[in-house]
Amino acid sequence: MMIGSEQVLSRRLSADIADFIRGPEGDEIGDMIDRLSTVGNCAIFGGLARDFALDGRDAFKSDVDVVVHGDPKALDLLLSNMQGRRNQFGGYRLKHGRFDFDVWPLQMTWAARAGHVKLRSLPDLTETTFFDCDAVLFDCHTLAISRSDRFWTSIGQGIVDINLEPNPNRIGTLVRILRMRFDKKLQLTPRLSSYLARGVARSRTQILDYATRNNRASASETGFDCALRFLAGQGS
Repeated sequence: MMIGSEQVLSRRLSADIADFIRGPEGDEIGDMIDRLSTVGNCAIFGGLARDFALDGRDAFKSDVDVVVHGDPKALDLLLSNMQGRRNQFGGYRLKHGRFDFDVWPLQMTWAARAGHVKLRSLPDLTETTFFDCDAVLFDCHTLAISRSDRFWTSIGQGIVDINLEPNPNRIGTLVRILRMRFDKKLQLTPRLSSYLARGVARSRTQILDYATRNNRASASETGFDCALRFLAGQGS
């Protein structure tokens, strides 16, 4: 894919997200951004932009991840007043209208606190994701898209790779790989396939337990459900 065409794709993605969060389908996201912007500049990070790029706005089913570059104490006060619940990673979980949000200050990003990445500004977040297809953010002030070098290649070819391997939730990450492969129908690079194979060999029971606790009910069996049944059968 040529660099010029990637720039065009990024501009289209930006316009689509901006239209969505200010229109009737996503206006509650826009309202949340307005509230958070009183603390500092905000970026919508990861899943929303990835799903919009991959299959369009109708494919968006995940939570909304928002990172705020501002005073963490001011953000704590604001989110506490909005009944946000602290999570183990230094951010807040809350519901606003139809959407579930995970919000955290830039300084509390795990990869930075663990010393894997230096974060000076919001675009640096693209270095912190496990998956290359998650390495994308929408700056809510400038409306700019920032992304990893491989982001549009991953989206265009439907092949997922590792962006940053260290992460604080190895079992949850293994479950997400299975979802990427069997629900989103994305291919895995040899490096990611090897990571999954090693993880399954070491942690099959933990993967099944985690997936059972966090699986969302579906009217019909998904590819991910089939994968879990296969793993369960291997362990019996």
